Amino acid sequence: MTEIHESVTALCPHDQTPLAAVAYIDSLPLEDGKRVAAIRVEAGDRIVERRVDMSLNPQDPGVEPDSVIMDIRWGPHDGDPNPFFTGTLTAEDTGGNFCRLNLDGSYEAPLGFAGQLFDAVVGQRIELAVCRQVLDDIKTAFELAFQTGMTIA
Repeated sequence: MTEIHESVTALCPHDQTPLAAVAYIDSLPLEDGKRVAAIRVEAGDRIVERRVDMSLNPQDPGVEPDSVIMDIRWGPHDGDPNPFFTGTLTAEDTGGNFCRLNLDGSYEAPLGFAGQLFDAVVGQRIELAVCRQVLDDIKTAFELAFQTGMTIA
């Protein structure tokens, strides 16, 4: 398994992120009962395009009032030989209308030893770029939800 840790600041209060997460997932096309995200990233001189089944679910509120934790998962749509990612997206209060989105999780290269070898040579860079793109897409969706006046009732 390979660990991924990425962060970005978003213009969206942390307490608004559960509803923003639902809005983001609901905005993705529904295919075969699953939400599908299209991801396109540049990895060196290659362009990688993927369609992944995506889920983002806020956990029950815990005792930490300054953060919201959401389970996040994505994996290949249509059985492509791509990694499955499992982790958490944490929205931390940074004051005002901003939060820090932290993506933490792991993936395992598919295809056994051949997949591990590919991952060691180039796959890690591709998967890191995919994680950054997913995080940027979520950030953009959260900011749009906040800027258009979506609030938790």
